[in-house]
Amino acid sequence: MKRLLAAAATVLAVFAVVAPATVVDAKEYGKCGFDSDCHSGVKCRSGKCADSAGSSCAFDSDCGGAKCRSGKCASAPDGSCAFDSDCGRGGKCSSSKCR
Repeated sequence: MKRLLAAAATVLAVFAVVAPATVVDAKEYGKCGFDSDCHSGVKCRSGKCADSAGSSCAFDSDCGGAKCRSGKCASAPDGSCAFDSDCGRGGKCSSSKCR
C-alpha cells in the first residue's frame, strides 16, 4: 500500500511540474496583465493581447510573428492580411483573413 501511495504521489508531483499553472478557457483569451499571458511573442497592450479581437498593435513585434497592419495584428480575429507573410508562422492569407 505504501508503494502505491508513493507512486501516486510521484505521478501527481510530476503532473504539477509539467502541467500549466493556470488553465485559460479559449473564450477568455485576450485579457492580460503581462506579455507572458499572451501567445508566444505577443505583447500585452492596455490589458489585451495584441492578437486578440478588439486589441491593437503599434509594431510588427507586438504581434508575435504576424504583421501589424493599420493598428491591428493581421492574425487577430478582426485583423486582415494581403499576403501569407502577413500571418506569420506558417499562416495562410485567404480572403483577407489569416487561417
